[in-house]
Amino acid sequence: MSQPGVLLDRDGTIIVDSGYVGSVDRVEFIDGSIEAIAALNRAGIPVAVVTNQAGVARGYYGIADVEQVHKHMIAEMARHGAHVDLWLFCPYHPDGIVQAFARRSADRKPGPGMALAAAEALDLDLAKSWVVGDSPSDVGLARAVGAKPLHVGPAGSAVDNVDTFADLAAAVRFILGDGELAMVTRDERPVKFPAARFHRADSYGGAYVNELARAFATVDLEQVSRAAKILNDAHDRDAAIFACGNGGSASIANHLQCDHLKGVRNGTGVTARVLSLSTNVELFSAIANDLGYEHVFSYQLQSQARPGDVLITISSSGRSPNIVRAIDWAVANGMHTISLTGFAGGAARRRAHVCLHVDSTNYGIVEDAHQACMHLLAQYVRQSRMTPDAVASQTF
Repeated sequence: MSQPGVLLDRDGTIIVDSGYVGSVDRVEFIDGSIEAIAALNRAGIPVAVVTNQAGVARGYYGIADVEQVHKHMIAEMARHGAHVDLWLFCPYHPDGIVQAFARRSADRKPGPGMALAAAEALDLDLAKSWVVGDSPSDVGLARAVGAKPLHVGPAGSAVDNVDTFADLAAAVRFILGDGELAMVTRDERPVKFPAARFHRADSYGGAYVNELARAFATVDLEQVSRAAKILNDAHDRDAAIFACGNGGSASIANHLQCDHLKGVRNGTGVTARVLSLSTNVELFSAIANDLGYEHVFSYQLQSQARPGDVLITISSSGRSPNIVRAIDWAVANGMHTISLTGFAGGAARRRAHVCLHVDSTNYGIVEDAHQACMHLLAQYVRQSRMTPDAVASQTF
């Protein structure tokens, strides 16, 4: 079934309209616009840019220049966790001086062409969609295709009988529901998923997958490489590897023991010494009851760990006292430490030797990414100890 979407003007809505912006050096994002687009992404709402670029017809710049500006905008948005699903522009104008583009076009706003193209490409129901822009031509486009117009701009620029907002951030708050979206400043990370209520599981599923992909892409691959080196070195030295976590993270720690003890050995012959500190409920509860929950991991390390061993901690917040205490003890006693964190990362992110940090504030997203990190490290270690023919013939 067709879905609602948001069609955005470019100049004056996403970036500052300084007059025929045809080069990267003139691109200046309006405060909050990238975060607003990211919020639409997290809500699973398709976003298309529809922009008149008469500067091409007037000879101010060429098609390649428009595309270069859009490539720059795409890269900058990606750095802040935002993306546009479809970029459309109209280079035509009847008063142009470049012959190839000097004509009328149904694509030129307020003509319906770009909106109809977006609807076909993204499977949009235009009657349930919004067009957001700073000019009467944007309002005209919305009315031409039966969409809902939203005007953005400074005080005094309002269009009659159209909801007007100071900027794109305010318009997106309106689209997603007043009070349901906490917009963030340009220097902050995306902080909320979901940002608004979903009414269909398939829409939520699509948004969840997109957020998971975005969050997993924030993991520093250099840190992954360093973690893999520590693990491989530990197996070479017959050092012990300990893992620990609370709640859902405890299941990842337990799974890690399985993947290294059983999985890595399959096809390599490596008899690894890997232990989860989250498994023994009798010992775990005895320590918690007699000494306090903050000691459940460090107390076990004091008896079992030796200098040169490895500690892997899994904590979405990175702030759990038992996790931080375990890292501190391990570092002080000559162990190598790897932390898996999310949210802001907490002390675990700062104090471990290596940190695989997932930039998300959704526990499910963080834990899914941590599970993927655990799997990829174990599989990398396993395949690195096999011949090319064995890798090709084995199932991973």
